[in-house]
Amino acid sequence: MSSCPPGFAETAGTLGGIDCTTTSPVVSVRSPASLADPTMPVVEAFMVLAAGVALVHAVLWWRRRGDPTNLGLWCATLVYLVVLEPPLYFPERFGLQDQLGLIFVHNVFSVQFLHDRLPLYIVAVYPALTYAAYALVQRTGLLERHSPAAGAACVAVVFHCFYEIFDQLGPQLRWWAWNPAAPSNSPWLAAVPVSSVVVFAAASPFGMVLLTRLLLAGRPRPGPAGLRVLAVGVLTPFAMMLCSVPYGVLSRWPGRFEAGRAVALWAVLAVFVLVAALTVARDLRERPGGEPAPPDGFLGRYPVAAGVAFLVVFTALWAAALPEYLTARAGRTPSGTPVGSLGYATACALLAAGTLVAAGRVRAVTTPGTSPRRSPTGRSRR
Repeated sequence: MSSCPPGFAETAGTLGGIDCTTTSPVVSVRSPASLADPTMPVVEAFMVLAAGVALVHAVLWWRRRGDPTNLGLWCATLVYLVVLEPPLYFPERFGLQDQLGLIFVHNVFSVQFLHDRLPLYIVAVYPALTYAAYALVQRTGLLERHSPAAGAACVAVVFHCFYEIFDQLGPQLRWWAWNPAAPSNSPWLAAVPVSSVVVFAAASPFGMVLLTRLLLAGRPRPGPAGLRVLAVGVLTPFAMMLCSVPYGVLSRWPGRFEAGRAVALWAVLAVFVLVAALTVARDLRERPGGEPAPPDGFLGRYPVAAGVAFLVVFTALWAAALPEYLTARAGRTPSGTPVGSLGYATACALLAAGTLVAAGRVRAVTTPGTSPRRSPTGRSRR
């Protein structure tokens, strides 16, 4: 797999040039001081730490509340990573060169896997952000009070808001580079393909949470739990494929249908936002007064604290990028890197902050021993 796929050299050249012929097939390590941008060790350390804290929360949630769903979700994100990422790095090896092409190239961080294609921090992004978004919605009780599809749409929108703050910033700071020649990278939102904005940042978490609620949550289900966790991770890409069908159909038609492809993608996101908004409105209207509240302590405080930490760190990273962003011309900074959409990232940050405020207002249980545990029927009980 060490061969360079078509388009790699050109795309990697925008990151300062990355060798793809003499790399380690398993893992490589380099000094954080040698990285291409001083923000790279920051995002790397934050994502790895966030994934680790999420794992601690998932384990404690299982041990103290008797509910292994959260831990199953955390593990399923890594299964999903293993299924999804290799074809994106080596499309020619999976027969996807014509359909997808080389979509992007990650820059080299302190710890890299798979011939330097997969940074450790990207491994951490999957559980860090997916789990935090899930736990944040879980804290409000929406996941228990509404259907799996409605709850999954809420998590998808929350994930989207947090992820796009990261997604719109990465190309400018050389964390990765998109390949403009890839057939699946059109149309664009500033420097980011709309397919990433919608399919990866909304359809992917929707599919994962929907499968988690169907296969892992609630009443005891047949089959080993480990196999069901594997099923969640393996089947999530199919949810992404289903949401990509309208875009895929338009992409195969002759001629250029940029507007049609954009509408097809944005319509998918609009559906998630509409379902989430209707779910929240219904919950506010019909919420029963006697529903169990989230636990106090680390279990209850983690979701809001994780979200606040993310906004603080990425506000600082955006502030570091802002001087060059403001001097960009024709979508590129003076140093030649493409800029994302500050307006879209700001809107997402405001929605994320609003979500944190709403979740933080949910009253927590403070009396020892009153944390709800899951009953065999899957409903919470006090």
